Parts: sequence; structure tokens; C-alpha cells
Amino acid sequence: MTDPRTTDPHTGPPRTDGPPPRDARVDFGAGALVAAVAVLVLLLAAVLPWTGLGASGWEVVLGRPGVTVLPRLFGTLAVVFGVVGTAVTLLTARWPLVFVTAAGCAITSVTGLWAIWSQNTSAGSGPGGGLWLALLAMIVLTGRWAGYAFSRR
Repeated sequence: MTDPRTTDPHTGPPRTDGPPPRDARVDFGAGALVAAVAVLVLLLAAVLPWTGLGASGWEVVLGRPGVTVLPRLFGTLAVVFGVVGTAVTLLTARWPLVFVTAAGCAITSVTGLWAIWSQNTSAGSGPGGGLWLALLAMIVLTGRWAGYAFSRR
């Protein structure tokens, strides 16, 4: 017999074998710490040099003259998806944001590879350590968010 307080007379007893509700919250577990540390590494990378010109990540994002478009695009996407997207997704724990953040971090990682390639092929001393560190942080975030996105049943 079902409990009349939990049974809707129009739909019958509640189902327990179906998929979770669309607005179900995500349980990040210990993986949230990995994402938070990756965001901190990304913020640290923003103060280190990214280009042969000695421009830091913040200077690249804010539009320092002489910086090519790919590092600027990578920096902007890293701030949007790596920092802001990760923070909002961790705070709200909603599935749609997990998918958006996973896709955004993946696109940002590819853009980061292009940014490093562009620094290797341009005149100058190549990519700085901050650019490499930012790419590493974005790859970790991509793996973390993709793992959550693919765990959805």
C-alpha cells in the first residue's frame, strides 16, 4: 500500500526506477576540491608571463598592445569558463551548467594549444610559463567537468 501523502491521485505512486528529475542537483564529492585547486592554479597563472614580450595573463586579457589574438582569446575563455563558469557551477550544482562548463573548458583547452602554437611560431621567445600553467589547469578542469557530464544517466 502506498502512503496517501506522497501519492498524487492523478499519476499514481511516485516512480523510483526512472531517471532523476531534470532539476536534480549534482553531488560533486571530493572532485570539487580538484576543480577549486585548478581554478587557483589558473588564477596564479594569470600573474605569470604568458608571452615573449613579458605580458602576464591579466595584461593579455585586458588587451596589452602587441599580443596576438589567440592568447587573448584563450585568456578570455579561461576567465569565462575556467574561473567564472567553474565557480557558478560549483555553487549552483545544476546539470545544465555542468554540460556548458565541460564544453566551454574543452573549447578553451584547444584554444590554449593554439595560443601556445602561435607563440612558438611568432617572433619572440615563445610562450611563457604562465601560458603553459594555464593550459594545464584548463585541461584538468576539462577532465573534471567532462567526467561529471558523462556520469549523468
